[in-house]
Amino acid sequence: MSTLADDLLSVVDQIARQIDLPLIRSFDLAPVESPPASRKNNFAALCLEDGSLGLTYVALDGALARLKNNPVIDSLPTTSAVEIASLYAGDEGWERALGLAAINAISQHVLARQNVFSPMEDTFTALEPTLDDHIGMVGYFGRLVDPLAKMGIPLTVIELDETLVRTDARVEVTLDTGKLAQCNKVIVTGTTLLNHTLDHILGHCTRASRVLMAGPTASCLPDPLFERGVTITGGFHATPGGNFISSWRSGKRWRDDGFRYALSLPRYPGFQTLLASNS
Repeated sequence: MSTLADDLLSVVDQIARQIDLPLIRSFDLAPVESPPASRKNNFAALCLEDGSLGLTYVALDGALARLKNNPVIDSLPTTSAVEIASLYAGDEGWERALGLAAINAISQHVLARQNVFSPMEDTFTALEPTLDDHIGMVGYFGRLVDPLAKMGIPLTVIELDETLVRTDARVEVTLDTGKLAQCNKVIVTGTTLLNHTLDHILGHCTRASRVLMAGPTASCLPDPLFERGVTITGGFHATPGGNFISSWRSGKRWRDDGFRYALSLPRYPGFQTLLASNS
């Protein structure tokens, strides 16, 4: 079976064969002086010449340190986004982060061809939790933990940091991804796209009827994710013609220059249908 990286890059290749894609305009790491530590910006933004924007997470596997002063970054303007997307298959964290930024920017360009975005107000609502659920969480979604615990819903959190392992009445934090097999709903952080662990994680979600992948990094075309059992993806779309890049570079709240959206199988037509659109 092909890997998720193979399939995402295959989608990009098919897109490039069918439509002309804009070149890269810019790639921006977060400004050093922004924001305060309590609101640290751990993302980077790749913008195409038409304003399509791809976000990526850079606080993993040393990506940020390797991207700073990297000569590849200086050569990005007017470079093919498809060429940079191919880095996603690389072994280094910075390659995967930069490659995924390009994949996400291309994805946002294609998704904008039709109005397929459904606003996602909050992740809690998207999960539709009930008292009969046992919810799995890959990555620590702090804003969800207390509300779910207060409802009395069992929660299993998969973490990489063994210092966070704990068990109390309703919340278990564990390193064991096999524990996902007992969960009927699972939420997965988009950073699993960066360390190539998503295929492994989904292999344990055998009981889950709802698998939600959320976060700005998960702003790629969802076709390969849906094929693997993900039922909802939540990403970020920058407002066309807006002030995202200027807000980003000045350290302002960039999330206000776009919106969180959700894509699900009932409403998502597939990238080939989007490519056929004349929009």
